[in-house]
Amino acid sequence: MRFFRRKIKKGSALGRKIGYPTLNFNVGDFGDNYDPGVYKCEVTLDNSSYIGALYFGPKLSHKSNVLEVHIINYNGQIYGQFIRFKVGKKIRLPKTFSGLDELKKQIGIDLGKVI
Repeated sequence: MRFFRRKIKKGSALGRKIGYPTLNFNVGDFGDNYDPGVYKCEVTLDNSSYIGALYFGPKLSHKSNVLEVHIINYNGQIYGQFIRFKVGKKIRLPKTFSGLDELKKQIGIDLGKVI
């Protein structure tokens, strides 16, 4: 399993608005190694490990793929810092949602599969 090191950048805050804040990253060479989808991941931050859900793929208003991670049970403000993460099992392919309620429901299902 390969580790990635990325600097956290500010995103649109959509995840935060629906109760699932995400860390956003530049895609870089991620797409050379993984297909679009939702994956279980392990994040190392401040010498602690966390479980999360990683999404790589198209997102609402973005024309190109995005890379973002929701860390389960983490609420810190860490923009601009570097983190390490490794990608685990693929949970599902990207989907198109009819609205934010449908997206929020699916994220809850996805998180149940990574815990």
